[in-house]
Amino acid sequence: MRLVIRDILTVTMNDRREIGRYSIVIDKDRIQSVSKKPVEIRPGDTVIDGKNRIALPGFINGHIHCDITLARGLGDGLTLYEQDHDSCVSRKRWFRDELDGEARYYGRLLQYAEAVKGGTAFICDVPFWWEGDDLTSPFEEIGVAGAVVMDYRTDFLSGERVDEKRYFETAENLRQKGILPIVEAPAEEDFQEDILHMLLDRAEELDTMVQMHLAETKWREDIVRKRYKKTSVEYLDSIHFLNERVIGSHGVYITENEQELLRDRGSRIVNCPTAEMKISDGTAPVVSLLKAGVPVGLGTDGALWNDSASMFSEMKTLLLLQRVSSDPSAISPNDCLYAATRGGAKVFNLDSDLGSIEPGKRACITIVNFFNAHMLPLYHNNSSNVLENLATCAETADVETVISDGTIVVDDGKLKTVDEDALLEKCQTLALERFERMIFR
Repeated sequence: MRLVIRDILTVTMNDRREIGRYSIVIDKDRIQSVSKKPVEIRPGDTVIDGKNRIALPGFINGHIHCDITLARGLGDGLTLYEQDHDSCVSRKRWFRDELDGEARYYGRLLQYAEAVKGGTAFICDVPFWWEGDDLTSPFEEIGVAGAVVMDYRTDFLSGERVDEKRYFETAENLRQKGILPIVEAPAEEDFQEDILHMLLDRAEELDTMVQMHLAETKWREDIVRKRYKKTSVEYLDSIHFLNERVIGSHGVYITENEQELLRDRGSRIVNCPTAEMKISDGTAPVVSLLKAGVPVGLGTDGALWNDSASMFSEMKTLLLLQRVSSDPSAISPNDCLYAATRGGAKVFNLDSDLGSIEPGKRACITIVNFFNAHMLPLYHNNSSNVLENLATCAETADVETVISDGTIVVDDGKLKTVDEDALLEKCQTLALERFERMIFR
């Protein structure tokens, strides 16, 4: 049985950046055709009318800590250094006791649900704690694709390592369920050459990527400079760590020379502009990273640092932050949408499957209803404001339909895969039990 999206304004994000009215035919989990010609409807076809709607590729959220979702907002007003060293967050050990296995499980479900309802097709989840958790079921229950970044430590607070056999068994289980396992390398304060090379070897053995928080804060950069007389990027290159498997999250403090180094080594960056503003990390040089040819994706980061998993908000924040730091022409709406879709897919080596609406690719498509006061007028002919309106006007509430690998998981703005009311009630109850009586000093 086919799924046909008929006569819809489509932002393809293909190599030619084509935007136009197309009919999209989906067969099973793949896009069969994208055509300007009318499609003959067959018996049994499911048809979506494209009137007053825009189809765009499902977003790639390249960095989000979902197991900490039930602590949403509890780090407000604190820098990352304060959270890590001298605050209610550090004294509560990042809420390690409150965020037990049950809270982490439902936190993932809640964050995935929010993300998917906002048009996200792929989530790269970076757990604080993952050993022993059911990592696959939340993806399956919500109906979204993704990756899990696996720390080599059972608890980053103690440094105790996960048993190597159990690590590889978990990675294999993720892959069998269609979830990409990614190796996590430590942030700057824990750099050790032997550990970094061990983790890069793991990534090669698993044929996957290695992700790390990179050049995110001045205080972390200062640690590396003091210890190794180099910046983070320079140090990693000096030990032959940087290559095409490396994904650096944030990338706020990267010089022009280092940008060229990242490009030459094939490394990638996932930027999280909203979180970087909220906790005063700084402004990443995204404009020059793009000019240098470094693949750049977008992430929302976790609920302690952003409060939201909206990729629409992330695109607008990226646009405004880069422009206020430079000039109004520094970055375009297309650049922002590209980072949220095709660029994000490139970061994870998935651009042959995701990130654009083209025949043969996985059918991960978001449909936005633009017929509302904050999106109109909208036009596309000799002149066009489609990309501008998507990047600066659209909201998650405008997402009407989300198709994940050919399956409609959001219909008329509502999740079809889980009982959303029951999920919300459960998460609210768990959060009240763990945090409502807590005294923050």
